[in-house]
Amino acid sequence: MAHYRLPGIDLSTRVELCRRMLSPRRQWGEVSALARLYHVSRKFLYELAGHAEQTLLSALAAQPPGPQPHIDSIVVDRAFLQRAIITLATAVPGTIRGIQSVLELLFERHCALGLISQTLQAAGEAAQWENAQTQFPLPVLGELDEVFQGRQPCLTVVDGRSFLVLHLAPQPGRDATTWGVTLLELLARGVQFHDLASDGAQGIRAAIQEVGLQAIFRPDLFHLLRGGHRITRRLEAAAYQAMAAVVRAQRAQQQLQLPPHRRGRRRVSRLSYAQACLQESQAIDRYDSWVWLLSELRQALEPFTAAGRWNAPAAARQTLQAIAELISGLGVAQARSFARWQILGHMDELLAPLLWLEEALVPYRKDLDPVSEAFIVWAWQQRRLLQIQVHDLPQAMHSVARAFWGTLDLFHRASSLVEALHSWLRPYLQVHRGMPGWLLPLLQLFWNHHPFQRGKRKGQSPLQWAGVDQTRSLAELVDSLVNPPLPAQALS
Repeated sequence: MAHYRLPGIDLSTRVELCRRMLSPRRQWGEVSALARLYHVSRKFLYELAGHAEQTLLSALAAQPPGPQPHIDSIVVDRAFLQRAIITLATAVPGTIRGIQSVLELLFERHCALGLISQTLQAAGEAAQWENAQTQFPLPVLGELDEVFQGRQPCLTVVDGRSFLVLHLAPQPGRDATTWGVTLLELLARGVQFHDLASDGAQGIRAAIQEVGLQAIFRPDLFHLLRGGHRITRRLEAAAYQAMAAVVRAQRAQQQLQLPPHRRGRRRVSRLSYAQACLQESQAIDRYDSWVWLLSELRQALEPFTAAGRWNAPAAARQTLQAIAELISGLGVAQARSFARWQILGHMDELLAPLLWLEEALVPYRKDLDPVSEAFIVWAWQQRRLLQIQVHDLPQAMHSVARAFWGTLDLFHRASSLVEALHSWLRPYLQVHRGMPGWLLPLLQLFWNHHPFQRGKRKGQSPLQWAGVDQTRSLAELVDSLVNPPLPAQALS
């Protein structure tokens, strides 16, 4: 409520005084009685009634018909500048001095650096309070990771289904105790973890064990197989080098067959043309075989084949063992090490998601024929492309398909979304050369409320995908940060 010079006469009292002053039934002497009752002058009451009458006449006056003309002017007041500061700090990576320059160039208003910093600090406190009030009705597919700026870590927790940021804050360390406190805080806020996916960080694993979470831990599939991508690049480079050696040997052979026609040294090759062609063929075959085996390895870890048939964990294990044996026979030391340590050494971790999915689908697959199961899986895979819903399927499949689809939506084995979020955060951290206290709460609030522009989540914000009802728009959110609903002491 606005503050007035007369603290005893607030807004509701002024409204009542205006009503009585403008009432046609006002009696003689009532103005003097009101002046004595509220300890004001008669002049104050008549001026208040005059302002109210002018306001009513302006609001109720006849307006020109048709659409109103577009107004190209804006009012650059303090609230507008605060909204601009918050928007510039979150929408694009920029420094405080950069925000100052933009305000001067666009709105011809000079804002001191201290004012911009105070505005962002107050907005950061309000954003931190807003983030703490968010409730998550659906089970969370947790993705945990750390991002560093300098030597300071930031602990990040993201929902793998909705891309909702659950936790984003700088911490003094990344050991089991720090991560354990973070997980306990999320549990206290009502977060229910269905599973947790992360890379091989020891602090995260130890924290999950110390906290005693019942959620299943999933090692990130990309980190388990990323060594294969390095081998792919190396074998590709070796194949191109072999092709270049063939060209060099061919030119050297052609030059030997021709009379000398230029000065300088003659082209030489340490390999004959036949030897270079043989090595080229071997390098290309080795690269093609490796790429095919790596794609088969990735396909063997999928829950369903390309034809929509169930990929049983026992069959997947046999496939992985055969792939490891074929990779070892390529004659590449790094590939042999990859097959031994990354495939055979992490066999149980690679197959753990398939085992869970098999156990979860047992009640629904026991009375389901293979054709119907393949159809339900195909509909689940094409549901976004073809806009298929459960009620579009045959009536007899509704209950089974709903349970089938709900279980498949919980199939989770990677932390790729949290890695993508860190790619989005990196420019902000580099621009500010650190993690100011106001930055990460504002970015978390902005990310959770912004609607996605493309992809399967297009048109909705992470909060809407997470099942949170009555979410606010970004404009309403920025207004709430400029005028926070709670006083400053409550935000702390």
